[in-house]
Amino acid sequence: MLLFKQMEEALERANQETREASRLAGMAEVATGVLHNVGNVLNSLNVSATVIAAGLRQSKHDALVKVCSLLDEHAADLGTFLTEDPKGQLVPQFLKSFSRHSGEERGRLLQEIESLQKNIDHIKEIVNMQQSYATMAGMVESLDAVTLMEDSLRMNSAALMRHHVSQVREFQAVPPVLGERGKVLQILVNLIRNAKYALDEGRAGDKVLTLRLEPGPAGRVRFIVRDNGVGIPSENLTRIFSHGFTTRAQGHGFGLHSSALAAKELQGSLTVRSDGPGNGAVFTLELPAALAAAAAARVAAVA
Repeated sequence: MLLFKQMEEALERANQETREASRLAGMAEVATGVLHNVGNVLNSLNVSATVIAAGLRQSKHDALVKVCSLLDEHAADLGTFLTEDPKGQLVPQFLKSFSRHSGEERGRLLQEIESLQKNIDHIKEIVNMQQSYATMAGMVESLDAVTLMEDSLRMNSAALMRHHVSQVREFQAVPPVLGERGKVLQILVNLIRNAKYALDEGRAGDKVLTLRLEPGPAGRVRFIVRDNGVGIPSENLTRIFSHGFTTRAQGHGFGLHSSALAAKELQGSLTVRSDGPGNGAVFTLELPAALAAAAAARVAAVA
């Protein structure tokens, strides 16, 4: 009897350690996603900086300095120089060409500088968002479903743009959900990243990621992430949330497993549906609505 009790306690400890390892792996997955997206934005920053540097190097400023020096040399007979000297006769045409070129170049450089500013703001936004979610770990609160979905998209936006993934939003009116911001973000970021990988593997073009919010049954809210990518074979549907299961060469199988555990901890569920290879996949996260959860708590308190 004592041996059985010890084995039972050891098994429970092992289960707790596995759950904690999966939770940490899920957090690492989100952090990896943040770094990946920051890296993508930094690539864009580098491109803009290169374009600006090339534009400045190719500027006709030096030629303008030479023309100004030439005009200074002929300050005493400027009219004669501009009308009769072959070099002077070229000055008006040069100034006209310089004016047009500098205007066009100014427009291009301003556009690149604007892009630089936007990308810097994007990096700040990603980092601030991650810090915001990290500092609220363990806090259960009423959360706006649209904000959660949009934040998850922003965390993945650089990668989605880089891989030319179109985004479709189908947001129905839904009540707030009850949960931990960090855990919900972890799930949604993982689902969107997985969809991006599925689209990369399954389609050369016309990559579409559809995000949907809709009311679920009995006071629940559904977060749906659908892609038209590589799809999932039927034999993998029952294993896809298992610890360590992955079909990607570079995958480790923690993301979906930790997401399923996080959904369960949030009193929700995470399910998947696919019509097979080449037909995309649909992941559905169901979470309790905040109002429904509050009503259930009141009923339990009265009982």
